Amino acid sequence: MSKKYILKPGKHQFAPGSPAVHSNDNLSDAEAQWYLEKYPHIASLFTSMPKDERTENTKVKRSKVSKSAVAEVSTNH
Repeated sequence: MSKKYILKPGKHQFAPGSPAVHSNDNLSDAEAQWYLEKYPHIASLFTSMPKDERTENTKVKRSKVSKSAVAEVSTNH
């Protein structure tokens, strides 16, 4: 059975403030999935992952701001 999550070469840091210790040699698919759920910004460290996982972790969430809210902020400054 081949791995679904493949990291770019080298050792990588996943959690802020932690050492760079993660590599393809010591990271299981289950661990990769857990880290991606907790730290979605690390998706760019992988060269391969299930397509639905990559899509979910790279979505940019934007909130809609009404024109009146923008106008209110601009007039208050």
